[in-house]
Amino acid sequence: MDIGKKTKRVAKIVKPRTTLKRKRSSEYDIQLEKPISPTEITREKIAGQWVTHKQCAYMSNEYMSNDYYAIFFNSGVNLSSTMPILDQDDNLEDGIYTWVILSLNDDDDDVENKKPRMYLKKTLSSYEFGTKHQEILYHITCKHMQCEKYKLYYAGELLKTGNTIKFNLESGTYMKDKLNPKKITMGTIKMSKITAGEMINERLNKTGELTIEEENDTFITHESIPLTENDLKIYNFFGAKIYKFNDEAKCKIFAQRGNKKSLSELNGERVQLSSLNSGGKRKGTKRKGTKRKGTKRKGTKRKGTKRKQKRV
Repeated sequence: MDIGKKTKRVAKIVKPRTTLKRKRSSEYDIQLEKPISPTEITREKIAGQWVTHKQCAYMSNEYMSNDYYAIFFNSGVNLSSTMPILDQDDNLEDGIYTWVILSLNDDDDDVENKKPRMYLKKTLSSYEFGTKHQEILYHITCKHMQCEKYKLYYAGELLKTGNTIKFNLESGTYMKDKLNPKKITMGTIKMSKITAGEMINERLNKTGELTIEEENDTFITHESIPLTENDLKIYNFFGAKIYKFNDEAKCKIFAQRGNKKSLSELNGERVQLSSLNSGGKRKGTKRKGTKRKGTKRKGTKRKGTKRKQKRV
């Protein structure tokens, strides 16, 4: 009895390892592994992950040379008009996105609410203002206030080019620790990537015309999505405070948390971009036009009344 049990136990361990080593293939290893478990999170925890962007950004020489911008931006502002949250949109335009796959309510009796859904945001620049994974979750949970508990399955980046979608699981907040090869097996990591790809394919490739591929490298870089002056105008319009510097080191000092040096000490200046100024002028012009019309109408009536009185 004991010998039989021992032989059976050894067979379970040795046989898969021998087969895997001989074929030098990861397929058998993957079949033995399961993907990572979803992360249990609450709305309160997400609300506590309030993101305040405080970064020193730069533009490449193609746009503006030797200028650095300290940008302070509060994630509580949802850039809905320029970076809306897309809900399992299977007709994405080309571009780079951040995304999460999330089930909204684990306790709900409604089966549809328990199904994992995919949410995406198109990334405007490499600094990810308004499109970080925490911000996607923050706005989803605020929108669905009836939901208290969530399961986050995967989070990462996505690149759409024509009929090809490439994705990764690059999320320092939610995926880095869970996919750490020092903590979990390579088989689990590979199986997680395969499962994530299948979930993305199910949600974005309903027509079957797209090719879904997994990549390890990040898509969000200063080269792939450079910061432009128009980006600064959009950030400024939505409430960002922007400070301009000619020296990168001074810009980084000003953007550091707890910095005690003043703007003048670091030779910086507050920037108000032209989009806001031109908008103000347009509004002012409309108000002036209204006043002129009102003055003419009132003046005409008063003069007419006086002439009638004189004739009488």
